[in-house]
Parts: sequence; structure tokens; C-alpha cells
Amino acid sequence: MAPAGLQMSRLLFLVQRDPVLRTLLSLPAPVPSAVLRAAVARLYLQLAFGSPRSIDRGVISAFTSHHRDRATVAGYLETARRLIGELRDPYMLERIEVPVLLVWGDRDRLVFHQGAERVLQEVPGARLELLRGVGHCPQVEAPERVACLVLDFPETASGIRASSAIRSATCSASRATPAKRAEPHV
Repeated sequence: MAPAGLQMSRLLFLVQRDPVLRTLLSLPAPVPSAVLRAAVARLYLQLAFGSPRSIDRGVISAFTSHHRDRATVAGYLETARRLIGELRDPYMLERIEVPVLLVWGDRDRLVFHQGAERVLQEVPGARLELLRGVGHCPQVEAPERVACLVLDFPETASGIRASSAIRSATCSASRATPAKRAEPHV
């Protein structure tokens, strides 16, 4: 799922420049946890999802549950800032000798799907499934479709047909959600 290091957006810049979050992090007085979590939730919804209104509030609550105080949020931002250099070229794609399935949302604002081209060019048998209308978290926005892609991948990669009643029941319903398939490069 959209690995960091492949044509990343200016996420950290966008988050650090957000006027609400910047103000909350710079205030000299304590900030209520609910206010800080709401600011983080707004950014998370805006940046991570293709259809933010369709995301269950429980998902957002779970993500923001560990953003309870300014020191923690500032610490996460500092960690991200330190990792940026390491993420510029983190992969040794030439060493991959197994089939690879890339599942990406075409509305991913964090790691652009064009970054998959590098994997498709350098890894024999790599396949890209680009999910329409989906952002950075396809496993949250289109869980059934992602599950079908993962369950079907071993047989499509190997050519060996396996039968599974669970896969059939789950995947027949999700096939209505189209994906744009990029052909593997060999």
C-alpha cells in the first residue's frame, strides 16, 4: 500500500504549515486534548482519504487517540522531519525476486501513484492496482476490494488456480468497485 519513499508529496510541509495546527502547537497555554485531536483529525481526513465524508468516525478516533497533547504531536512531526532524508531512496528494488502487488488510490495525496512506475520498471512481475476514488488508505476506504486483490494475488502471480469459498463470496460483491490495472513490466 503506497510505500513511503516513492514520489512523496510535501506532506510534512503541508502539515507544519497548517495555520490551525501551527497555532495550537505554539500557544503558551495548555490546549485541551479534544481541540488538538480535532485539528489532527481534520488534516488526516483532508490528506489521507479520497472521500473523507465516507470515513467512519471510529477510524478517525482511533488514529487521533494517540495525539492527546502538544508534546506528542510535536514529537511525531520531529520524527517525520528526521525520516525525510532516509525516505528519498530507501529501496533496493533490483534485489526483489518475487512478484509484487502495489495497491494504490488514485486520489492519494501523500504518496503519488506515479511513484509506482519505478517499481513496475525495476521489479519483474510487479503489478499495480490503482483504485478509483480512493486516497492513501485503500485498506480503510475499500477494504473488500483490497482483500480480494490480496487473496487473488498469489494465484494471478503464479498462474495456479486455487479455490476458496470465502474469497468467492467476498470478492464477487466487491468486483463492482473498479480498479485501473497497470500491466506488469517484464
